[in-house]
Amino acid sequence: MKKIYLFLLFGLLLAACAKDDDKQPILVTDIVMPAAGTVFNPGDKVTIKAQGFQTGDDVMFEIYWPLPDEPALNYQGYARGVLPVMLEQTATSITFLAPGHYPASTTKILLRRAGDIMTLGEIAVSNGQAPEEFQLYGITNSHSDTGHDNCIEHVNLTDGSPKNIVKLAEDQKDFSCVVNAPESQRLCGIQTKDGVRKVYCYDLSMRYWKDMGLENILTLCNNTDGSIIAVRQISSNEVMLASVAPWIYTREPNLSHRYELPAGIKPEALTRYPGIQSSASQLLLSADNGNNSFTPVVLNLQSSKVHVGEQIQATALIPFWTITDKKDNGTTKYVRTGGYAIVKTDGQTELRLWDQATMTLKEPFATFPNPARSITMLAEDTETLKLYVLFDTYRGGRLIYAYDLVSKDWQSVPGIGYSYSEIVMAR
Repeated sequence: MKKIYLFLLFGLLLAACAKDDDKQPILVTDIVMPAAGTVFNPGDKVTIKAQGFQTGDDVMFEIYWPLPDEPALNYQGYARGVLPVMLEQTATSITFLAPGHYPASTTKILLRRAGDIMTLGEIAVSNGQAPEEFQLYGITNSHSDTGHDNCIEHVNLTDGSPKNIVKLAEDQKDFSCVVNAPESQRLCGIQTKDGVRKVYCYDLSMRYWKDMGLENILTLCNNTDGSIIAVRQISSNEVMLASVAPWIYTREPNLSHRYELPAGIKPEALTRYPGIQSSASQLLLSADNGNNSFTPVVLNLQSSKVHVGEQIQATALIPFWTITDKKDNGTTKYVRTGGYAIVKTDGQTELRLWDQATMTLKEPFATFPNPARSITMLAEDTETLKLYVLFDTYRGGRLIYAYDLVSKDWQSVPGIGYSYSEIVMAR
């Protein structure tokens, strides 16, 4: 009987030790969370007060949201180990941005110190997911020449009405070559800081700027897999490619090729327009020769080869990507391809596809009487294939038209007098 009592006592001691081990360490005290019932929008400032924060403390999020498709099972979506955008950390408080890019959620805030983790509390955050449909954005920058404030605006495609998203600061006024990785909710472009061209992204969900840590960037390009490639200058006549990672978690492709530019093509000539990846093996760029002439420049992604097309007398040569169909054993297949919008010296715009086999431009498949300034693609399905083009007018201001690749006609976007120098589809 005594052995049984000793066994039970030993079991109780083990259970007590296990219970103690489950207790979280006390890393800070006197925690003051935001007021109960507060719902933060993505990007709002959140401050938590406590005594004893230390230099080197890390903060992490665990984010949970209900799954409406399975209400009876009470399943939750979740993201763990999410790092916050920290604004300030002192001995008595931390301030960060409420997380974005997730459905309306409960966000648990964790404090980590030397392997120990303590839960500080929870906050409620409203929906920050990407919209289901692509949205059109216009950028007014120092190249716009309209006298309007430099800013990013959202353009309503139904009525053409613009909505200000963010005003560009003085040191952001040349934000240009803007592209988007779909579903990232980030507009990535190039700003010149202290004479150095750097990549910055504006987060549309959380409403903040992020320095991507890439310097000496000539232009940005949309990739076929939805990512972004940067063309980086590494010498007076050489460039290489780098991957821009606008997501928190991403796998960067191998972009190790170095390209020696042919004589007559200077690296700075590639800075006027974004480039595009037209296929698995070709990156289309535009070189501004500075004398009302442009040259197509094609980088081979599977080698270090550079192809330079014939010089074109034009006031603009804007790369674009699109979707085309082709017959394969009687079956229609849709493939991504590239092309250039050419603004002739008489002001007319031609849209031409790039022949990847002959490395030449095909005949125009569409024309417009006004000069183009920027072009962006919308391809949600095979029935929604449109090239949106920003055109100059001859009375000041700008207009936007969409070329429908299915019906093969131009469709006006309501509104006129836009101040943009660039437009981009994004979500």
